Amino acid sequence: MQGQSIRRQHKGSSIGDHARTRRGQMVIFLGLLFPVLLGFMGLTLDVGFLYHVKRRIQTAADAGAIGGAQEIWRANTTLVTSAAKNDVALNGYNDQNATVTVNNPPASGLHAGDAAFVEVIISQQAPTFFMRVINQQSALIKARSVAGVMRTPEYCVTALDPTAKGSLTVQGTATLNTSCGVMVNSTDPKGIVANGGACIYADAVGVSGNFVTNGSSNCIEPEPVTEVPPVIDPLAYLTPPPIPLPPPIGVNTKITKGSVTLNPGLYVGGITITGGNVTFNAGTYILDGGGLRVSGNAVLKGDGVLFYNTNLTAGLGGWGTFNIAGSVTTTLKAPSTGPYEGVLFWDDKNAPNKPPGNVINGNSNSVYVGAFYFPSTGLTYSGTSTTTDWTILVANTITISGTTVVNGGAPSSPVPPPTRKALLVE
Repeated sequence: MQGQSIRRQHKGSSIGDHARTRRGQMVIFLGLLFPVLLGFMGLTLDVGFLYHVKRRIQTAADAGAIGGAQEIWRANTTLVTSAAKNDVALNGYNDQNATVTVNNPPASGLHAGDAAFVEVIISQQAPTFFMRVINQQSALIKARSVAGVMRTPEYCVTALDPTAKGSLTVQGTATLNTSCGVMVNSTDPKGIVANGGACIYADAVGVSGNFVTNGSSNCIEPEPVTEVPPVIDPLAYLTPPPIPLPPPIGVNTKITKGSVTLNPGLYVGGITITGGNVTFNAGTYILDGGGLRVSGNAVLKGDGVLFYNTNLTAGLGGWGTFNIAGSVTTTLKAPSTGPYEGVLFWDDKNAPNKPPGNVINGNSNSVYVGAFYFPSTGLTYSGTSTTTDWTILVANTITISGTTVVNGGAPSSPVPPPTRKALLVE
C-alpha cells in the first residue's frame, strides 16, 4: 500500500511538472512572438501614416503640374519650372525638405517629349515610428503628376466684362441654345438679363454676380450658379497675326454683284459686300480700318479663313467692326491647322467699345465654324444653322437677338477649338 501511495505521488508530480513546462514554453513563445506582433502593429500604423504623406505629396505634385501647365497656356515657357515649384511649395514641399523635379517636356510617360505638358516628381524620405524595432528607420515616398494644355470648349459662350449690367443679354423672343457651358464674368446684380420671352438653354450657366428675368421670361435652364469666380479669357494666349507689308491686296474693297474670289492679305479700309457670291481663299484677312461689312443678298464662302480686324496702320476707315446682316448666307470655317486654328473672327484687343459694336446675324442656312473673339468689344449675334459643327463666342459683352444655336460638338469636328485648359492627364 505504501508503494502504491508513493507511485501515485510520483504520477501527480509528473503531471504538474509537464504543466509548468508548457507554461514556461508559452512564455518563451510569447516572448519570441511579441516583436513580430509589435512589428505588424507598427506596420499597420506606419503604413497609415505613410499613406497620408503620399496623399499630401501627390496633392502637391498635382498642384505643381497644373501651375506649370497654366504658364504653358499663357505661353510663358520660361516660367514653367518656377511656377510649378512655387505651387508645390505652397503645399508644403520644396528643395529643402524634399526632392522636387520639374520636366518640361515630360521625361517619361504617355506625353514624353511633348512641350505642351509638364511633369512634376516629388520624393521624400518619410520617417517611420513603430517599424524602427525591425530596423526600418524611414521609407521613400514618391509622387508623379503630368498636366498639359488640352483643347476643350469648356464654355461655348463667355462674356468677359467684369462689371457690366446685362453682360449677357437675351432679348425679345430670342432663344440661346447651347450644348455646353455659359459663363458671365460680370459681378453686377444683373450680370445676365433675359427680357420678354427670351430663354437660355445650356449645359451649365455661371455668373460672377447675379441674374434677372424680366417680363414673361423665366426660362434659364439650368438656373444660373451665382457668385462664381470669373474665368480667364480663354483666348488671351493668342498672338496677333503679323501685318503684311504694303502694298495691300485691296483699298476700300467693295463688291456689289457677280462671282468674286478674294485672296488673304492686307485690306486697307476693310471689305464691304452688298451683293454677289464671294469666295474667300484660305488664309488670314487683315482688315485694317473699316472692318467687314456685308448686307443684301450676298453669299459668302470660305474654308480655312481668319478675319482679323485692326487699325494698326491708320487704315482709311478708322476702327471698323464686323457687321453681317441677317439676309446674308454664309458658309465660313476657321483654319484647321496652324497658330490660328479654330479662330474665325477676331477683333484687336485695342478696338474701342462703342455701340452697337459687332453685329453678326444669319439665317437658317448660315454656317459659322470657329471662334468669335472680341476681347474689348461687344457682340450681337443671332440666327445660325443647327447643322453647324461648333461655334464659340468670347466677347466683352454678348447680346442674343434671335433664335440662336451655339453647338459644342468641337471634338468631332475637323476644325479644332482654339480654347485651352490646363488639365491633369497622368
